[in-house]
Amino acid sequence: MKISKKQAIGLFRKHFLRLVFASVALAMLSLLLGTSVKTIIFAIILILLGAFSTFYFNYVAAPINFELVKLGTILMAYTHGIAAGLIVGILGTVLGKVMIGRIDEKLPISVIAISLVAIGAGLFPGANIMFLGIALTGLYNIALFSVTMATGGDLHWNIPYEGTDFAINFVLFTRIAPFLVPLLQ
Repeated sequence: MKISKKQAIGLFRKHFLRLVFASVALAMLSLLLGTSVKTIIFAIILILLGAFSTFYFNYVAAPINFELVKLGTILMAYTHGIAAGLIVGILGTVLGKVMIGRIDEKLPISVIAISLVAIGAGLFPGANIMFLGIALTGLYNIALFSVTMATGGDLHWNIPYEGTDFAINFVLFTRIAPFLVPLLQ
């Protein structure tokens, strides 16, 4: 849908104060955290991408796990440290679970697991992002598979669920992550 110049100006005028408020909030957050506005914007984008990537669970009842939380967490911890990775990972996980209405007994396990992933990525900032991302994703999948099975999970659901998550993240870390790292640094 194309909008006219007049409509664009109208939208700008209508939302001008919100834009100013958002800009001031970003600048203040940047000063408070001692980081660049670019880093904060990327963190917000990665949190939102991670959270919204799980939204399909509301419509698809298949053992397929496509999510971008691990990618965002690992990239942010790798480029900006453990604290930044923890923020992206925990907020992306919790917001994603809230959006799909799955606040359950597995949420603390997911938060702990993504926190360990952030710590792992932050501890090895000099590693190759492809190998680091694949290794951490694999460890995450093995850990969650083990916990799920130990708590009475369904083997026929969990194997494809964790398997598709690993396969998708394998592609993300071999094809996309190497191009995203320079943008985040």
